[in-house]
Amino acid sequence: MIAHTHSIQNRLFKSLALLIVCSLLLAPLALPTRAAGAAAPAQSYIVQAGSAAQAAQLVQSAGGTVTSSLDIVHGVAALLTPQAAARLQGLATLTPNATVDMVGSGGDNGDHDDREEGGFERVSPATDYSDGVGADYVWQEGGVTGKNVSVAILDTGLGRHRGVYRDLRGRLGRVVAWKDFISNRRAPFDPNGHGTHIAGIIANTQVGADQEWNGVAPGVDLVAVRVLDENGQGTYETVIRGLQWVMERKDQYNIRILNLSLVSPAQSAYWADPLNQAVTRAWAEGITVVAAAGNGGPGPMSIGVPGNNPYVITVGAFTDNYTPGDWNDDYITPFSAAGPTLDGFVKPDLVAPGAHMVSTMLPHTVVARTHQANRVANQYFEMAGTSQSAAVVSGVSALVLAAHPELSPNQVKFRLLVTAFPWIDPTTTEALYSMWQQGTGRVNAPDAVFAEIEGEANPGMDVWADVDGVSHYEGYSYYDDDAGAFRLRGGYDAWAGGYGTWSGGYGTWSGGYGTWSGGYGTWSGGYGTWSGGYGTWSGGYGTWSGGYGTWSGGYGTWSGGYGTWSGGYGTWSGGYGTWSGSEPWAGSIYSEAGFVEHYLSGRPIDSTTTTTSITEWVEE
Repeated sequence: MIAHTHSIQNRLFKSLALLIVCSLLLAPLALPTRAAGAAAPAQSYIVQAGSAAQAAQLVQSAGGTVTSSLDIVHGVAALLTPQAAARLQGLATLTPNATVDMVGSGGDNGDHDDREEGGFERVSPATDYSDGVGADYVWQEGGVTGKNVSVAILDTGLGRHRGVYRDLRGRLGRVVAWKDFISNRRAPFDPNGHGTHIAGIIANTQVGADQEWNGVAPGVDLVAVRVLDENGQGTYETVIRGLQWVMERKDQYNIRILNLSLVSPAQSAYWADPLNQAVTRAWAEGITVVAAAGNGGPGPMSIGVPGNNPYVITVGAFTDNYTPGDWNDDYITPFSAAGPTLDGFVKPDLVAPGAHMVSTMLPHTVVARTHQANRVANQYFEMAGTSQSAAVVSGVSALVLAAHPELSPNQVKFRLLVTAFPWIDPTTTEALYSMWQQGTGRVNAPDAVFAEIEGEANPGMDVWADVDGVSHYEGYSYYDDDAGAFRLRGGYDAWAGGYGTWSGGYGTWSGGYGTWSGGYGTWSGGYGTWSGGYGTWSGGYGTWSGGYGTWSGGYGTWSGGYGTWSGGYGTWSGGYGTWSGSEPWAGSIYSEAGFVEHYLSGRPIDSTTTTTSITEWVEE
């Protein structure tokens, strides 16, 4: 392998106006048209140079207008005419960040009053996801609720629902910080509803009909940052500004976890993407980042940004099939995005509940009004998506850090991955989903919190070298043209059970004959255990948890970087010229010669040759 070093500031030639969307909600949009003969309007760009100050100086010299300083990616957001953009070519990296006219919200302009607190129903509905991942066991047996941990949520905002606004004693003050990058409102509000739903899954302190808390980590504090508008849409500029704000205040508010339930299509190597650069910096600064895989499944190579970032914890979705006490009929949802990433990394990292998820939402929000059939109580709504799955894992991560505050993000990720339950056929010991669909398996809160585990995820990868543009990495995955399947380099493609090979199909779930290794029923039913011997990967020593089969390789190696990024060892084995047209990505943007050429040179395709796809509402 040939090793290369790259300077992010000098190699990025971004093109597409990447629209950030929450991974559930949205309907396709169209860019506004321009009348014939009219002058081309100024367009919003992210302009990167050696520093934010240098980028600002270049923009001003070219006649542009700086709208935001984005120090964490050594750049600014700016309005540039075509002439100004042309003057900057070769002097700075330009990433179009075009504004989009949003679809109307049924007459609601988002200015409703959220000062009146909601969520005062006499009885709240029960939620099952905390039980399904063993969080209730963690509360009861260890007294761990997430106390002394702050979770930052970058989303559509936060509504004044009692379940997310008040702590375990019913007191105000657990929302320790708020920032609005959309309308600059001083007090928290959420005109869309998605952000409040995510916050409820993580942190709801209300007790449900089952006499248990409704959130996974009800003891946490919350930091709410609004980066998506009333329709669940935003831009790289708003999200990067939100990330920068969180990093500047992480020590002040003890922000240990960052939830990113948003997604944008992957258009380049992870390291060449400005949003991923900011997310990598957050990880390097000690913040555990949890990201949704996206709802573009079930096909391969459907993981979006920032879920394709190799450092972060990327979460896919499974459903309990409406039988929370019976794990044997669970399955990974068809909408859950699958790997590998364009850079060959195994994603998602693990899966969590993501179907018919009941959580907090105020009734006047866009989601609540447009999906009234999903209402399960006055201020509780049911939604589905990997956004919700990410929220579950953010909650579990908070439980881990509450019990082990000394852990780094890599150590938190390692605990989660090595204790997950892989989905297998108990008779044949074969994996019923590949690693690119289920990651290491179903998240397992008791083992992640209580088991004696040492180790770090992302081995062989220097995150600060990545941040500084010195070195970048690629994963172990590749596509075997002869076999017509995704495999792993380094001898791991021979693993038993089909876990390390995948032809790209949805999966071989047999309709109820599989099981999660190490977990046969509910946590309280006597079948599962958190003793550390079940549901773990034996610390990376290469055996299926619970005694189901043996692998020839260990988790601890292939979960990191295969080597330094060179552009030739990514997902596309053999190169564009050898493709037969039957590959899983045939017919997609990834099969276009221009895309491959730009990717291999460390830059994305030209914005005039593609459009942005919008993830739609998920019904499950």
